[in-house]
Amino acid sequence: MIKACRWLHNWLGLILVLQIIFWFLSGLVMAVMPIEQVRGEHLRFSSTLTWHTASVAPASILKHHSANASLSLSQQLHISDQQLSASPVYLVADDDQHYRYSATTGKPVANLTEHQIRQLATAQYLGQGQLQKVQLLQQLPQEVKNLTAPLWIVQFNDANNTSFYLDPATGLVQRVRTNGWRVFDFFWMLHIMDYQDRSNFNNPLLIATAAASLLFTLSGLALLWQRFKPARRRSRLAGLPD
Repeated sequence: MIKACRWLHNWLGLILVLQIIFWFLSGLVMAVMPIEQVRGEHLRFSSTLTWHTASVAPASILKHHSANASLSLSQQLHISDQQLSASPVYLVADDDQHYRYSATTGKPVANLTEHQIRQLATAQYLGQGQLQKVQLLQQLPQEVKNLTAPLWIVQFNDANNTSFYLDPATGLVQRVRTNGWRVFDFFWMLHIMDYQDRSNFNNPLLIATAAASLLFTLSGLALLWQRFKPARRRSRLAGLPD
């Protein structure tokens, strides 16, 4: 039994050593990095919106869509008198499509122009760089793959290589991506062992490796107990009178 435990422990150690190092290293890196900075919250200005100007009932919007459609609250940003303002918008998800309606008029919200996107991105940016590039993406990169295309990407030439991803209809920054986020995402990939989508925490490779690591730990505890048990027994016998 002990020989089998030692054999199992040694081979599992050889197989798992690299991933165990990755787990500890990635966990340390992710614990050290402030999550607010990873998300870029310090680089984005969030506008405030009051819904007292909304005059259109959600039911009047949903009647134009299927019974499975869902409605959520959003906003559209504007620049007026060099100030960032917002108007209320209904966002309807229906059959994998998204529709936006003004909550004050009920009319569909038209997409913003590139000039407006530039203005809104600059108004929401709190960093020290300058706007470098603006592009409308029909296919989204890995770092925002969970969002829905199209999106505007606005890049700034700061030390963080900051990228804003803006909704083409509302002008809202949907995601902020920086070098810090990309480092965090890389170590998150190592931690959950999802090397393709970087999001599946229940993938079979992670489950199998975690189970093997548990066997490695249990076999090590068994070997440790076997090693020190005779020593305790000898120490008790040494205390007995002759």
